[in-house]
Amino acid sequence: MTVTLLTGPPGAGKTTVAALLASDAARPTVNLTTDTFYRSITTGFVPPYLSGSRQQNDTVGAAIVAAVGAYTRGGYDVVVDGVVGPWFLEPFRAAAAREDWDLAYVVLRPDLEVTLARATDRTDAELRDPAAVRSMHAAFADLGELEPHVRDTSDEDPADTAAALRAALDGGKLRLPPVGSPTTPAGHDPRVEPPLRADEITTLRAFLDYHRDTLRWKTAGLSAEQLRAPHPPSSLTLGGLLKHLALVESSWFAEVLDGETVMAPFDTVDWDADGDWEFHSAADDSADDLRALFDAAVAESDRRLEAALAAGDGLDRVSSRESRRPGEGAFSLRWIVVHMIEEYARHNGHADLLREAVDGTTGE
Repeated sequence: MTVTLLTGPPGAGKTTVAALLASDAARPTVNLTTDTFYRSITTGFVPPYLSGSRQQNDTVGAAIVAAVGAYTRGGYDVVVDGVVGPWFLEPFRAAAAREDWDLAYVVLRPDLEVTLARATDRTDAELRDPAAVRSMHAAFADLGELEPHVRDTSDEDPADTAAALRAALDGGKLRLPPVGSPTTPAGHDPRVEPPLRADEITTLRAFLDYHRDTLRWKTAGLSAEQLRAPHPPSSLTLGGLLKHLALVESSWFAEVLDGETVMAPFDTVDWDADGDWEFHSAADDSADDLRALFDAAVAESDRRLEAALAAGDGLDRVSSRESRRPGEGAFSLRWIVVHMIEEYARHNGHADLLREAVDGTTGE
């Protein structure tokens, strides 16, 4: 089945073009609009472009992926219309690998002046605030390796856009290789480059996510045996790095920032007996368990980060726990995020060497 993600900023024309693509499709096709899923949240809705919406957006994203899966299993192709930025692609790529979708990604991106004019002139849309529209347009700028998936619709009629996209899609273009699938080219880099001109919070979070995805990339497709393979004389392993960085995520965001207990299984470890327990015990874990633990730790950290940012102090928020060094006091949230980037950068260098030693795969 073919799943086409048609996205872009408000006013890009994606709703009209998606309807045209679905209506002239050669196969049974569903036009799925992401706004429907957001509007279904009756109580507790947070506008998805605001700070504090991350957990809601992840939940909605999971629901959309599940709905797409249900339709494809029923024999339908699906055209998804909505704001599906690069930050939302991983669940779709994982589902594509799992369910054998032919996944296409299309970004309609008129220039900023056209986007603002179209979005603010609409009377039937909720998102017309110029500042929010500017922010969402910026989110689709500088897409790095995804730039070939962009189409400028500044001076294009929706029918012409749909016709051009239909020809490209029928020709096998605009496809995304699903992460971890046999169709993913060797050395394929799934990471999204951080934007070049974003605000401080967006920039720092983009770099943190970039480094998280670097570790995922360096450990992708490996068996438990490969994840536990050291590179002598070091005893370090890729599985150990996954488990260690899950602990680091929980230590800084749950324990230091929020003053709570680290996540399981780290909360019951006798650290006095084995200070490197996470590195050693990773050899006993399956590849799926290690990846699930890491992903759970990242998701929990993001939830806590969203909550901290929504509390009002932004990156100036101070941690619940203080530095162990006398007289230094608490950490700012800014310091914690920058330190997390530094932590990943250091260990991703290790991961690069370990992965090459395991199967010869290299890359940035």
